[in-house]
Amino acid sequence: MKYSNRIISKIKIICKDRNIKTISGKKTIINLIQKKEIITNLTINNTKPKINAIPIIKVCTEDTYTEKLLKEQYILHKSYVLKRTVTTKKIGVTVRLPSIPEDISENIVKQIIRNKLNDKTSSWDCKKGDLHSQKEGKQECKCFTSNGPISFTPSSEWDIIYFLDARSWLNNKFILYRIPLKRTSIEWKNIKVNKTETFENQIKQARRPRITWISLYPQIKLYCNKIYEGTFDDIFNYK
Repeated sequence: MKYSNRIISKIKIICKDRNIKTISGKKTIINLIQKKEIITNLTINNTKPKINAIPIIKVCTEDTYTEKLLKEQYILHKSYVLKRTVTTKKIGVTVRLPSIPEDISENIVKQIIRNKLNDKTSSWDCKKGDLHSQKEGKQECKCFTSNGPISFTPSSEWDIIYFLDARSWLNNKFILYRIPLKRTSIEWKNIKVNKTETFENQIKQARRPRITWISLYPQIKLYCNKIYEGTFDDIFNYK
């Protein structure tokens, strides 16, 4: 690098990064002296720039959410919810119980896809969530435990979408539906979210489309395929 070609302000920045002291001054003559001295210091010191420590971010490079881990997490969460149900009944308080965490619901879907559809390439991304398959591409997963609305992120995209009906999960019953419609398909864009707006209308407004399964199912039933209905334990049984 030819430091003599740098203006004084730029050289000062370089010196600051390299922990080299400079002379302060406002007059042009002083700046010229500074410039000469700074260039000398840079040449003599040849000091490496300071490098700020960059925090190490752990990124999942493989799917480590095993069948064993899924069973452990499911049992733990279900036990907690059931205990909450019992204790709140004792004191006569009505509370909103937690739904199934996404890591559990998405891996339930993954196991069903692997074991019932025989797609062993379906894997879970622990950083981004949802599934990805070499056969199907991006596999969106939506789980609902009540008749309340299902929420969609405006920026989300998918190649295929799965709906896990877990309204009876505390009774150990699950239903999984497979809908081979892309987020960008005309059929999906035209889904009526309410009386006046479609899914695409709300997406363009950067809003989160919300729709209940009861309202959604009649609009997609022609594309909807029930691929599983059974207990949690049965999802681990291979074909």
